[in-house]
Amino acid sequence: MVTAMGIIHWLLVPLLAGLFAPPAQDGNRVGIVVDFGEETTTACVAFAEPEISGYEALVRSGLALEVNQQAGGAAVCRIEATGCAADDCFCACQGADCVYWSYWHQVDGAWQYAAIGASQSRVGNGDVDGWVWGPGSVTEAPPPPDVGFDDICDGGGATGATAVAALSTPAPGGTAVVEAVGTPVMSAPAGPSVWAYGGFVVLLLLLGGLLWLARRRAGRGRA
Repeated sequence: MVTAMGIIHWLLVPLLAGLFAPPAQDGNRVGIVVDFGEETTTACVAFAEPEISGYEALVRSGLALEVNQQAGGAAVCRIEATGCAADDCFCACQGADCVYWSYWHQVDGAWQYAAIGASQSRVGNGDVDGWVWGPGSVTEAPPPPDVGFDDICDGGGATGATAVAALSTPAPGGTAVVEAVGTPVMSAPAGPSVWAYGGFVVLLLLLGGLLWLARRRAGRGRA
């Protein structure tokens, strides 16, 4: 025979387990190096997925971007204030002196010019990507500074440095502007939400009503 207390136990234990379960952690990190020519910035991006694209890692870095959406993916036109507008992405690459944002991977501590675009490239935990504003030739492009993963991410736990970015509706011609609307922050463990607590209270009230009804019926049976 199923008692009212048995019903309460059956419903309450799974709810409490889900309510106070530890939150998922963004345990993977990728380092990003951006060389603007006269200065360099780095970012340590944390993510929960097994891997993300190099472009997604750049978006999550929190840097303001302008990109041009092309058939092969997003072409990075401007990072912060350096580069070209999205509607003229290669404004500095009109002749022999071609300057644009070259894309790099760090492999075994050495920089390699990326063979494919950032939208197609995949990065995982411990990888380092680089972006350089300068000559775009495979043979002449200057590599990013000699900065490693530990230099960027301090070799410690996940920083939680993920930024929120919004992609505007592409304009005619396939251009789009990405503006960072949040800056990298230290992620804090997420506690139970207000809705979870509210649902818990409602369930307790319902279970209390069931218990009262069961006791009332039991009292009538003994009368």
